[in-house]
Amino acid sequence: MLLGLLFSLAVVLSDGPATENATPPPARLAHSAYSLQASTVDAVAERELLRLANRARARAELPPLQPDPRLIRAAREHALIMAAHQQLSHQFAGEADLARRIGVFQLHLDEAAENVASADSPDRAHEGLMNSPPHRENLLHPAYNIAGFAVVRRESALYVVEDFGHSLPVYSPQQAADLAARSVIGARADIREPSLQRRDGSWLQNDACASARSGSLIRTSVTPPPQSRYIFRYTAMQPESLPSIAGRAIEDGSIRAFAVGACFARSDRYPDGVYSMMLIFY
Repeated sequence: MLLGLLFSLAVVLSDGPATENATPPPARLAHSAYSLQASTVDAVAERELLRLANRARARAELPPLQPDPRLIRAAREHALIMAAHQQLSHQFAGEADLARRIGVFQLHLDEAAENVASADSPDRAHEGLMNSPPHRENLLHPAYNIAGFAVVRRESALYVVEDFGHSLPVYSPQQAADLAARSVIGARADIREPSLQRRDGSWLQNDACASARSGSLIRTSVTPPPQSRYIFRYTAMQPESLPSIAGRAIEDGSIRAFAVGACFARSDRYPDGVYSMMLIFY
């Protein structure tokens, strides 16, 4: 029986502040035509691995993983490279890391992970992964809702890549702003302070969109009104998530109104996309 496992890889795709310098993506690997032709994608084995994974998740009372064609493609590209090298790795020299490999497919994820393995059958690959705590943790992670499973056959070996992600919805600027406003109103109600009037924030949207496209929180064209008391510029993977520092304004009993602007965009610094948010209190 051929069986190989490599440690699992999990990443949290941060929604922290942008940095000034972004590292360019590594160049793609080049392989000989023979190496690629000697490997074939086994779609039947891929479906079987997904079935086994979802059976295990059902036993753990977890929702099933939904196959995502973009993650499948990313997983297949990496599985082909593993088969060409005839070894397991999460990243080969000259290959992009997991975050950048899946980032090019324009998913909106806040968590991602990868299992890699080799075996001579899908059953044995799945059994080996489930018997390895870090791989099992990825397979049974409650937050993951999409996956791309790849199986590439080379001679008697199957090279397996399982990519997981927690996919988030993408909202229009108005929807995102409404969600953020709902969070502000709810947080204010929780501390039993007087409710806040929501003022028109459409004038903030262009600024938020410019920030989102650049991947930077650098102030652009908006000049806050002189009566504003608190101004927060931040990024968020989910627009309803308020920064902890906003609690100062929400708890301020003298505050009477607020406005919010939001915009989602992808950039070199945020290939998975991020919401640029502006929140002003009066």
